[in-house]
Amino acid sequence: MSGSGRTGRRTAALSSCVALVALLVGGCAVGTGDDKKRARELADRLYPGQLRVIGARTLFPQTTGSEVTFAVNGDPDAVVRLRIDGKKKTCDRKPCTDALAKAVAQGREQAAEFRLLRSSLERCGHQVIALGPTVGEPWVVMSLSNENVTAVLDELGRCAVQWSRALTANGSPPRSDGSYGLPAGSRALRVKIVRPDVARGRPADGSGPTMARLTSTRLQAALAKRTYFTAAFTVRDDRDEPVTSGLAVSRSYEDREAFGRRVQAAVGERLRVSRPLAKVTDYVGVWRLEPGRIDRLTGYVLFCDDAGHGRTCLGDHAVRVTVDEHGTPVSGLTIVEHVREGNGPLRLPQS
Repeated sequence: MSGSGRTGRRTAALSSCVALVALLVGGCAVGTGDDKKRARELADRLYPGQLRVIGARTLFPQTTGSEVTFAVNGDPDAVVRLRIDGKKKTCDRKPCTDALAKAVAQGREQAAEFRLLRSSLERCGHQVIALGPTVGEPWVVMSLSNENVTAVLDELGRCAVQWSRALTANGSPPRSDGSYGLPAGSRALRVKIVRPDVARGRPADGSGPTMARLTSTRLQAALAKRTYFTAAFTVRDDRDEPVTSGLAVSRSYEDREAFGRRVQAAVGERLRVSRPLAKVTDYVGVWRLEPGRIDRLTGYVLFCDDAGHGRTCLGDHAVRVTVDEHGTPVSGLTIVEHVREGNGPLRLPQS
């Protein structure tokens, strides 16, 4: 084959790729604009003078459709999100009239629930600086220490009870039916706690409805890039104290991996004193904070006694150990034999 033939085919292929990219980019841009136009027309017809389009994004990986965001005139907190496909004239595969009515009702309800949460936490002295996917996942700023962690959990627990009762009084009783591990008739609150220096480095608030600003992915990412704590509560309106409460620590991926490597290296070195053939796995697992401490975590390290002979070590046995926040053991090693049979499921003790 001649060089000119190969060059021609490469040029044609490159032109096709460029055309495809242009089509995809252009299609997304045109689709979003058309969706915004149809969403605005729908809002003006059903809610004249009440909704204002403030943004839109494409629905990846779908090839058509957008999520259009509205502000609600007269409510500085509420945001309405409508998934609309202008080409198919549907909204989340449903009639757009019903979908927008549901989205407006949901946006107003979430804003009202947020105001109750904000008031409950402010009465306890805490400002909500961000929100997770649900209203029951606020971020607050606090310096936790071993000296204050118990008092902080008690205080936040009382705030959680006040919040739940306020929701019920406002016509929104607990809706749990006992599924997903949440007892029937109860409600969950997960308060994420970041250090003051991390909070100071978060993006500026900007403009727009409160619910749009506090739930932005950019804000969430900025707060989650450093270590933070989550205080989780299960509450019932007929109880003055939470039914359950607990504190967990979350690290960035890099910090979590470094922590795991330090734990495995330290445990492996101590373990091989009595079991020379022991091979520690790279399983990190779940590490739970010790009650009343933010610098002591207890968890399991998996190992095998005979990982050689071409066999992959998944972990036949486990070592229970308590470590400091850096991953250095501060307790003795408690060996738990036979936590897995062959390549079967892992069976670690519950406590």
